[in-house]
Amino acid sequence: METELHEINVTLSKEQKEKIYQAFHNRESIFLRFKNDALRGSDTLLVPSIKMPSKFIHPYDGREIPMFTVVDYLETKRKEEKGMKIVMDYSLINDSTENSVARNIEKLMECGANCH
Repeated sequence: METELHEINVTLSKEQKEKIYQAFHNRESIFLRFKNDALRGSDTLLVPSIKMPSKFIHPYDGREIPMFTVVDYLETKRKEEKGMKIVMDYSLINDSTENSVARNIEKLMECGANCH
């Protein structure tokens, strides 16, 4: 499976930006919670999207389970007008994506809470 980075535009609090920075720096995973009104905004966040089949066959009972990316999940929650939760796992960052993610986080930190 190949990991690609996709941009999502949300509204991040100053605390969320600091959590993202620390998690990236320490190569940890973090849990982010977004209220409905934060699912749109001027903060661009890079999220991983893994290329995989559109459906997963459950190994025990053979059920087809649809696969969703964070981007799909965000769009669904926007339409439902509900908040969402995501996990960002910066321990999975590899050499080919590290610079892009670092630049993205640097831009978020420069912006601070004054960009809204």
